[in-house]
Amino acid sequence: MWEIEKAVLITNNPRVYEKYRDNLRVLSEDSYEQVLIRTRDMVYDRHVLLTHPQASSLKPNQTPYRSVIVYPQGSNDNTDDILLIEKCLETYRRWQEIAPTPEHYDDRVAYDFQTIDLSVIDNIIPRIV
Repeated sequence: MWEIEKAVLITNNPRVYEKYRDNLRVLSEDSYEQVLIRTRDMVYDRHVLLTHPQASSLKPNQTPYRSVIVYPQGSNDNTDDILLIEKCLETYRRWQEIAPTPEHYDDRVAYDFQTIDLSVIDNIIPRIV
């Protein structure tokens, strides 16, 4: 299957970072958009998406947190993932124009959004190993 030590977790969620930083390579970003940009850059650098960049039922302007797992794929074609991450970035930016994500949430609300994002990652990690 996949070798967990080769997977890269890109996140701006402090709870995801804290939970997984000792178990796999975790890249911490400052924002949802920066997570998508770093993911795009890695996909262009021959990584494939192991998680969907817009997982969960939340729209890109509803939550400030996003975590994505990518995996080095070598010379295999990853055109589908390139198209997907570009579409996700486009969707994110379009939603920000319509109704930007609030800059600050109440701590309890932010914690809830972190929990949703963390649960997506918690559910995929066992499928990788």
